[in-house]
Amino acid sequence: MKQAELNWIDSKMVGQVSEIAVMAPIKIGRIPGERRTYEERLQFLINNLQGRAVQGIPTELDKVLTIHFGRMIILRPEQYLLYSDVQGVTYHDNPQSPDKKVPKWMDTYREADDSSTPPPLLRSWVLTLVEFDGDLRSYFKDIAQFLGPLFDQIFVNCEDFPTTSKFEEFWQWIRRYQISSNLFYPHYRDLSVVRIKQLQDFKRRFDDFVARVRSPMGKKVERIDEMFDEFLRESQQHAANFPGPGGVFETDKN
Repeated sequence: MKQAELNWIDSKMVGQVSEIAVMAPIKIGRIPGERRTYEERLQFLINNLQGRAVQGIPTELDKVLTIHFGRMIILRPEQYLLYSDVQGVTYHDNPQSPDKKVPKWMDTYREADDSSTPPPLLRSWVLTLVEFDGDLRSYFKDIAQFLGPLFDQIFVNCEDFPTTSKFEEFWQWIRRYQISSNLFYPHYRDLSVVRIKQLQDFKRRFDDFVARVRSPMGKKVERIDEMFDEFLRESQQHAANFPGPGGVFETDKN
């Protein structure tokens, strides 16, 4: 039976949550005028974003309010060539399992080789996985609008990357390197990010209200009706640019 060909360009949507996986080739060699390679610069930029996220420092990613989840993974040849057998690649000896070969660390992508066989041209890839609310194209329009400079700074380290300022070229670049996810399972398929944040804010306000109207002994205060009305006023929400892309729920702070 003939195996079906890969469907490279495919995004899945469950409920109102969509996903995309993009695997782009990182440029080979050093950056002109720098000692760093393109991969090293890319790794630095990703590490910087990760460090800020861990410390709770706001990042440019916070501007796109439809993102549920995002990851970036640099895949090196030593990882994807595990258990393979590629001519020109140096492997560790594995006496217990000779067929399960583990590549040695590659300082350069084109390994030196004394034999007549030319060394393989190996490169690293950056895999980006994102879950978000709504339509794929609308999501990338938000990316171009709100994250353009950061996105350009990161992905200029990849082959053929144009610029987010030329949206159609940017869109075609995304589609060229998109890969299909075999499984996509969002647990909160019918809750948008802004709705989750609204519910989170409501729960915080409700817990504060309960703490104010009930004593530690369970006795309620005399002003419970007045305080409940105050809680309702504080919990009023209004929508801005919602339910369109980039919309938010905002709490009336007055």
